[in-house]
Amino acid sequence: MDISPQYRFDSFAEGESSRLAYAACKAVAETGELHGNPLVLIGGTGLGKTHLLHSIANTLRSKNSNLKVICSTAIEFYDEFAKSMQLKKENNSQPIEEMSARYRSADVFILDDFQNIASKTYSQHELLQIFNTLLLAGKPVIAASQVSVSDMENLNESLRSRLTGGLTIQISPPTLVDRLAILRKKFDMIRLKIDENVLLFLAERTSGTASDLVGIVSNIRFKVMQSNKNADLEMAAEILDEHFSNSHRTLTMEAIVKAVAVNYGISVETLKLKGRGGKEAVLARQAAMYLMRGLLNKSFEYIGKYFNRDHSTALYACKSVEQKMRKDISFGLEIKRIKKNLYE
Repeated sequence: MDISPQYRFDSFAEGESSRLAYAACKAVAETGELHGNPLVLIGGTGLGKTHLLHSIANTLRSKNSNLKVICSTAIEFYDEFAKSMQLKKENNSQPIEEMSARYRSADVFILDDFQNIASKTYSQHELLQIFNTLLLAGKPVIAASQVSVSDMENLNESLRSRLTGGLTIQISPPTLVDRLAILRKKFDMIRLKIDENVLLFLAERTSGTASDLVGIVSNIRFKVMQSNKNADLEMAAEILDEHFSNSHRTLTMEAIVKAVAVNYGISVETLKLKGRGGKEAVLARQAAMYLMRGLLNKSFEYIGKYFNRDHSTALYACKSVEQKMRKDISFGLEIKRIKKNLYE
């Protein structure tokens, strides 16, 4: 995983809901101290987990360029493992051993979106051996997940034991005070002066994640530049209306399913029922799950239950759509078109 230079501790808006996670990550990065190894961060999308992980990596690398910091996502780890297994079969070589040796030689191992490894049986075993080596040597292991370790189905019990044997910190959605702090921090970073009444108005009228708040700040900045006037309550209300026009207040899961079904030319029943419609229905179902997650911020468990499946199926669907969008431009445009049609 490429480390984003924009993710640093000084650009992280610390709040009450993220204070423990921030302190633990900063301690690892600046002093090498671990109050529990591994350090596991748990929290939903957009709450700052990836920001903190990248901040650790950036700080460590700035302090010691020779330090071997490996930062990966669970999907990247699995993909590398799967390719190594395939090469081993085809060439009778030792790519798995080489991959394992590289990870085991890390000074610090950072793994994001850990929940995605829960359904990958064979790669879990390899990851367990890597964890064992690093933890035995006292090397810091930091992981982040959207799902608590105890709720991960099909997770290797030994791996579960390793993860729960360290320090686990839950990051909750930002409170009103947190949202105010995040908004102040982000506006200060772009040197845009905002009246306190406008800040309070914005903070009170969204219960969104830190990512939502960053988006709101970006929209206000653009509006201020375009209009050449200070942000006021009228502008703030307009921004919120635009930013959340695609929120759960105007959308339902049924509306998303219907829009996706229309796009793929299949019935709602075909989309929802298991074993119906072949590959196209599977892709449509995954697209619907992805949109429910992104537009309604529904949990993987909730989405899975809606389709009479478990949370791991919804999680896999969202990751599959994200990967396909990155690789297939036309598919990405198709998803954008469905979103647009939902609000016309």
